[in-house]
Amino acid sequence: MLPSRVSEPPTRSAHEIDGKRVSLLKSLKILDWLQCALGAAFQNLELRQGGDVNTFLQGLRDANLTSLADVLSQHSAVTDRILADSTPKLFLAPDNEAISNLPSFVTNDSARLEATLLQHVLRGSFDTNSLNTYPLHTIGHSYMNESAFVNLPGGAGQAVALAQSGDRRFVAEAVNNGTYTLSGNQTKLDTVTVQPINHAITIPGSVTDTLKYLRYNGTDTLLQQVQGGALAKTIDSMAGITLFVPSNAAIQKYVATNPSPNDIPTVLGQHIVASRVLYSPLLIDQGSMISSSGQDIVFDNKAGTVKVGNFTAKILQTDIIAQQGVIHEIDNVLASTALDTGRAAQAQKSAMESINAASASVLSGPVTGKNSITTQGNDVPAAQQGSGANNRSANQNGDSAGTGQTETAIGNGNTGSNGGASQANSTGSNSGSNGSNGSNGSNGNNGGNGSNIDHRNQNGALSSSTASSFVATIVVASSILALAF
Repeated sequence: MLPSRVSEPPTRSAHEIDGKRVSLLKSLKILDWLQCALGAAFQNLELRQGGDVNTFLQGLRDANLTSLADVLSQHSAVTDRILADSTPKLFLAPDNEAISNLPSFVTNDSARLEATLLQHVLRGSFDTNSLNTYPLHTIGHSYMNESAFVNLPGGAGQAVALAQSGDRRFVAEAVNNGTYTLSGNQTKLDTVTVQPINHAITIPGSVTDTLKYLRYNGTDTLLQQVQGGALAKTIDSMAGITLFVPSNAAIQKYVATNPSPNDIPTVLGQHIVASRVLYSPLLIDQGSMISSSGQDIVFDNKAGTVKVGNFTAKILQTDIIAQQGVIHEIDNVLASTALDTGRAAQAQKSAMESINAASASVLSGPVTGKNSITTQGNDVPAAQQGSGANNRSANQNGDSAGTGQTETAIGNGNTGSNGGASQANSTGSNSGSNGSNGSNGSNGNNGGNGSNIDHRNQNGALSSSTASSFVATIVVASSILALAF
């Protein structure tokens, strides 16, 4: 049987063929247009990004910040962070001399150098002509939030303290004597306000490094001996802490009363607020502080004091920045032996529940009671009868103290400085003096960040042990140990 004839394909009309050709040509033209459009878009994006960086670096050079521009040109990770979005920023830009004076332990460590540079970039807008008057500070959070160098609640960037005294404006580090001044004219580079400064900011050290630098001598030895060094690790791993640290003179006075060893952990706990970072504007705007011993801490801005029970201390210096929080120096031991662990636990829980990592990590502009990485929360214990406290909840916090504050009595106690006076005439920190002598520790005016080992000498703050500082360390150590375990 012969195979059946294979059917021929149907013929198409000339009209159908022409239509297909037109459709194909249209498709090819569309693809060609898309290719050109996408290519141009990517090219423009590439040019825009490269242009932004180049324009930014050229702007720094035009502002005579050549050394800074040269360093940034070699660290694109920093410029990528700065130019990643169009939000306003304040760049505290180290001048040429400041860059040349960066110590080798910074310049030889790429990660530390990049973190140092990012700490100079503050999120948000700041009016540097209306800063808080020293010893209050205007606080801003930087882009430096690398976990190797900072451990604040919610992954927030490390804080930087700014202040003014008379016609002087400066970055306030613990013992810099106001010499890290905002110098030169500002330059606006797109959304980045560039403010030259004459000294680079030091990355703050841990709480234990801070206490060393402030010459609470014997700290390292003590902490390494307690529970095989576990206490030191606990202190330096806490995210969010406020310490009111008595001066050496205050500790000597307290020791002379022969306190019971059993009372020392409770007394020391009065100096700690757990899971909160209460920078000086927040002492005014938030308040509602409860110590780790469960007692109300009452701040009085008109008197410049904190009070627990019947014990009052003048605040000598505010906003000593540490890796995990902040330290304020006071001139007296808050020697109350009252203890309420239930109130302490409730206050800490309320504070921890208030932390919002999404907002903390991008907090912008001056820190205020309504613009902060930590608050007292809305489950804060009611004020103790007779304490004088007003333990309002977080939704009642103010927002007036972030910038432009000129009135405070902080720092004008018997061993302190005159509130608002030039920082160069202030006591500085607890660095080897009892206030009125005005010593700035082992490195004097050459000291770097009081929250770290010296900016130019990593071992510059170490010295021999003394009985007074030994007890001071026990105060801090015992209190934090009680919180942690």
